[in-house]
Amino acid sequence: MALLPRLRTFVLRSPYLMFAIRSLQRLRHGQGPSRAALRNAGYTRQTRQVMTRVLRADSNCIDGGAHVGAVLDLMCELAPAGRHHAIEPLPHLNAALERKFPRVTVHGCALGDVAGRASFKHVVNAPAYSGLRERAYAVRDPRIVGIEVTVARLDDLIPAGEPIAFIKLDLEGGEYHALVGGAATIRRCRPVIVFEAGGRSTGHYSVTGDMIFQLVTEQLALRLSTMKRWLRGQPGFDRAEFLKAYETEFMFIAYP
Repeated sequence: MALLPRLRTFVLRSPYLMFAIRSLQRLRHGQGPSRAALRNAGYTRQTRQVMTRVLRADSNCIDGGAHVGAVLDLMCELAPAGRHHAIEPLPHLNAALERKFPRVTVHGCALGDVAGRASFKHVVNAPAYSGLRERAYAVRDPRIVGIEVTVARLDDLIPAGEPIAFIKLDLEGGEYHALVGGAATIRRCRPVIVFEAGGRSTGHYSVTGDMIFQLVTEQLALRLSTMKRWLRGQPGFDRAEFLKAYETEFMFIAYP
C-alpha cells in the first residue's frame, strides 16, 4: 500500500480526474491499477512535459473544461506572468475556480461552435463526466441532471489581439465543436493544443475520427499526434495512422 500516498497526489493533480479516482478506489480494494488508469497516469505526466517545453513565463493559456483546476494550476505555475482563461460551466466549480485563481479570467459557460443556451448534462455522482451531451460513462448508475448554461465560441471569449500559446480541451465529447468555434483564434495564434477525443466521447457528438483529422490538419493547418510521439520528436500522423490511434487513444496533441 506504499503506492497510496503517491496515488492520492496523482488524483488531486490529474487532468483526467475520473480515471484517477477509479485507480485510487481499486488500490483501496486490494486491486492493482487498471490498464486505463496506468494510461491515464501517462497522459497526466505527458501533459506536464508538453507544457514544460511549450510555455514561457509570460505565455497565455486556455483551459477548456477546467473542472477543479488541475491543469490550470500547471499553467499558473509554468507561466506565472501569462494571462490565462478557464472555461467551466458547472456553477459550483466555476465559483471555486474564481476563488482559487483570482488572476485568471474564469468563464462560466460551455464551449461550442454556435453561441446560445443549452441543456448541460451534469453527472452529479461523477461531475468530471459532465458535458453538453450524454456519453459513455465508466461509472455505475450515473445520476444526470440537466442545467441550462450559456454556450460560447472560443473566438468570442478571447480578445482578438491576445496571443495564445497553449490550449487544453477536456470537454467530454465537445472538443470538435469547441475547435470549430475557436478556429479564427487557433489560425491566428497557432498554439499547441492538447485535447480529448475518441468514440466514447466525441463519438456521441456525431463526430468521426476523419472529421477531426480533416479539421485539424486542413482547416486549422496543424499537425496531429499523440503526446508520446510529439515528446519523442516523431512525425505527426497521416490520416490512416490517426484513424487507427482514434480507436485506442483518448488524448491527442495538435501543433504547428
